Amino acid sequence: MVSDSPAKPREGTFLAARLSVFAMVLFVIYGVRVIATALPLRPLDTLWQLSVSSALISAAAIPLVGLALLHLAAYLDAANAALERRRDALARWAILAVLGFLLLIPVQVYASWSTVATARARLTTQQSTANRNFALIREAINAATSLEDLQARLQALQSPELGVRFENLGLPLPETQRQMLIRLNEIEEQVKTRIKAPPPEAIENVATNALRVMATSVVYALAFAIAAQRRGREVPLLVEILTIWSLRQQSRQNRRGSPGAIEEDYFAQLAPPEDDPPASP
Repeated sequence: MVSDSPAKPREGTFLAARLSVFAMVLFVIYGVRVIATALPLRPLDTLWQLSVSSALISAAAIPLVGLALLHLAAYLDAANAALERRRDALARWAILAVLGFLLLIPVQVYASWSTVATARARLTTQQSTANRNFALIREAINAATSLEDLQARLQALQSPELGVRFENLGLPLPETQRQMLIRLNEIEEQVKTRIKAPPPEAIENVATNALRVMATSVVYALAFAIAAQRRGREVPLLVEILTIWSLRQQSRQNRRGSPGAIEEDYFAQLAPPEDDPPASP
């Protein structure tokens, strides 16, 4: 029995060292995954913002587990000063993770809104361009004074995507104009059918994904706040924030005068004063 007691601290030390290595491996895996998604850098691109936010959120459990393992390793080997310094350093870095996940909320809101707005703006531009082109071609057909004039006008206005071409079939000008206007109306209907607004399901998917990312960001921010710790503090960041908030709430109640304190003062005034104890001889 006596020979087994020195083995327990050694086992704890070995386990702490392994957990520390596992924690660092998890940090590296997370960093490589995020960097691979973020490269090449396109911070002004909304799709890049959405993909990076999704990568940060989807793999956020990896560094969180690594930070928990590092805390556990420092607990198992409390005498290891190097391990304690590493834990404290990463606990301070976890504050940046808390801020980062909170910043993902406005980034996600902006990126989602920008995606929908860009799609709608592109739709409006396509519709305006198509309507302008069709109006110009229709005007050219109606204003032609001869078949040669019609051919020249269409060649000057021809858009490759419209597919309206002059064909001299030996018909008189009015009949040629009528057939070309019929063909133009058919093509216009086809183009309007292709140019469609984003379906409601797509917009709902964007909104649902944004809400999911924002809710998950809040959860991970709270989780990292439990493991984060400022320099010189003995409690985690979340406990420190909650303590500060509780003290401020209590201070506000004291300034306003809580109902319980007012009742105590009222009954204290109704109660008769206590007699002073007799002086001892």
